[in-house]
Amino acid sequence: MPETLDHPWHTARFPSTNSGFCQLGCTIFYNEVPRNTTCKKLCGYFYRYKVTAGYSDLITEAKLECQDGCDIGLQICQAGFFCNNGQMLPCPAGTYREAVTNVSIVALEQAKECTKCPFGRYRSTIRGKSADDCNLCPVGYYINARGSTSINDCVRTPAGQVAQNMGMRLPTCITPDSCNVTINDIAYFSNGVDYYRETVPYIGRW
Repeated sequence: MPETLDHPWHTARFPSTNSGFCQLGCTIFYNEVPRNTTCKKLCGYFYRYKVTAGYSDLITEAKLECQDGCDIGLQICQAGFFCNNGQMLPCPAGTYREAVTNVSIVALEQAKECTKCPFGRYRSTIRGKSADDCNLCPVGYYINARGSTSINDCVRTPAGQVAQNMGMRLPTCITPDSCNVTINDIAYFSNGVDYYRETVPYIGRW
């Protein structure tokens, strides 16, 4: 007869016949306390029992399944959040994180950090869920950087250049010679200041 470990250790059934307990752990982690240790403590509290003798297989299995749900919630993490060091935190401004599409090691590793907004975009609020949640710089402005957090990061195009589309990374020259910063040996654009155009365009509601 093969040797087996003492009770309660036994070969676990897969898939579990009580997957609802695991789903409860995920629900607790996402909706109540996005911290793994606290989530597991709540599972132990919900499935507590008092006996003077004996051992409750059903309740213990439910508790362990619930705690597994806490671990699964931490590994997958919700879109707009990143999960690291046992807790789930919102993606800060200037970043986003999409939902995990599979449970590969690469995909689960990506849940540990947020992605910076692309060039030409910015996001001023937290919990971005996709690159489309990052706002485009308006026409006439550009951003040559990732992870921008404000519309003030959008740079006005210098004289002789144009950003004719929203969300541009770099402006383009209006003509092959229009990007020259000097006209008749006079510098009209220097140190980020456009001396040729003295007005500042209005941004807002007309």
